Amino acid sequence: MQLRDMARLSSCRIFADIEPTELAKDFDTLPHSLKTFEEKSVILLAGCGYSSLYILIEGEAFAEMTSDEGKVVRVESFKAVEAIASAILFTSGQRLPVSVEARTACRFIVIPKEALLKLCMKHQPILEALLEEMGDRVFFLTEKLKAAQFISLREKLADWILRRLELSGSTTIRLEATRERMAELFGVARPSLSRELGALQRLGILELSGKEIRILNGEGLRKLRNSRSSSPR
Repeated sequence: MQLRDMARLSSCRIFADIEPTELAKDFDTLPHSLKTFEEKSVILLAGCGYSSLYILIEGEAFAEMTSDEGKVVRVESFKAVEAIASAILFTSGQRLPVSVEARTACRFIVIPKEALLKLCMKHQPILEALLEEMGDRVFFLTEKLKAAQFISLREKLADWILRRLELSGSTTIRLEATRERMAELFGVARPSLSRELGALQRLGILELSGKEIRILNGEGLRKLRNSRSSSPR
């Protein structure tokens, strides 16, 4: 593996706690491959077997799911450096429920499951980071399913903010996710999310300050969550 690819791989969340030189020595003896995909090409098809972990080291990709009625839903997007569908690797069937496509030209390091398990057994930080990454992915998809029960973006936002307020026990929450990631969670474009947040601020419901949201009118937020308005998505 080239040094630049090794440097990118070592910045992946799963391997971030291992010294790059030590990680390079491990990969000198473990099977792995490098795969390149052109822009707009299919990387993995829904239903295909997934027995190796794909780690995006360059470019952008996204995952989509197609319903029986032919409706295509964007499930998640990926940027370098991220692992793709790590949890699927450890399911009994190892079948991808989504298709993964290249938004731009992409390069992946592909690590067979057996090699990944050897790394996990040798380095506990890799095992812990892998489990944490899988848990966060499941949590994100759970949040997306919860948001889907609401009709409008305003209702979805109100519910999302209120649930975080309950967890924090404060009137202020800090946004750990980027606006792009939040927009993906609600199934809208980023400008739509920004407009809705701005509208809630103008209504005196909340106040935005960098990555912090301070709630000014909790009762108004609860009313929005329970409404069935037709606010723009």
